[in-house]
Amino acid sequence: MTRRSFGLALLVAAAVIHVGVTLPARRARDEAREAFARKREERERLRADVARLERRAPTARTQAPGEATAAARALRQSLLRATRGLPVREVQIAAQADPRAGVAARGRLTAAGTQANLLRVAGRLAEPASGVVLELVRLIAGPGTHRLEVETISLRAGS
Repeated sequence: MTRRSFGLALLVAAAVIHVGVTLPARRARDEAREAFARKREERERLRADVARLERRAPTARTQAPGEATAAARALRQSLLRATRGLPVREVQIAAQADPRAGVAARGRLTAAGTQANLLRVAGRLAEPASGVVLELVRLIAGPGTHRLEVETISLRAGS
């Protein structure tokens, strides 16, 4: 009788472990595989976009000095508008003309503040009306405050 009880207890323990550990681990593995596949598809799409833009680069016209300055100024203004009215501090903005085809200007914004306010800044920059394309958005958590680093570009007309 003791062997049967012990065998039954082992069987029940194996079933509990299977249901409590193995099945959730399988679900998590499957979700991770799906997320990886989505990221891989996005990466391939972005690579195709970059290749398309690089193929167009030799045929793009060069920018006149006045246009380059205007593009950098417009990008700087867009970065400033994103922070307007929000209580963020340590704001640093840089924008410069970019000689590469398809890109009019390249800019960088860094700011410190609460996570909510920094996300509002990033959200304003992500809006199509901002006139910029986000290349990199990095939110860094710190003790008591967060830091936002954003790298942007503005595209030339017709790109």
